[in-house]
Amino acid sequence: MEQFFELLSGNPLLLSVVLVAAVLAVFSFFRRALQLLVVAVAAGLLYAAWLQLSGGDAPEFFRQTKDTVSLSLVRLGAMLKELFGLLKSLK
Repeated sequence: MEQFFELLSGNPLLLSVVLVAAVLAVFSFFRRALQLLVVAVAAGLLYAAWLQLSGGDAPEFFRQTKDTVSLSLVRLGAMLKELFGLLKSLK
């Protein structure tokens, strides 16, 4: 393992290639995770819509999820407002 690090530190071109490959692998992982999340959310929304159309009652989970998402969006908005205020004050 030490030889590998010595090889990378001794050859900047090889180090840059390895770093680019690592960054691409990380971004690929997050892209796949985001795609999985989008599919799961879409399936959940379709299930909730089916329950609504068929006259069923959405489980308590969907109500709690809606409340949690709403609260998270409000908190995110407040954080972004603070961040933008801070950035404006730095000018």
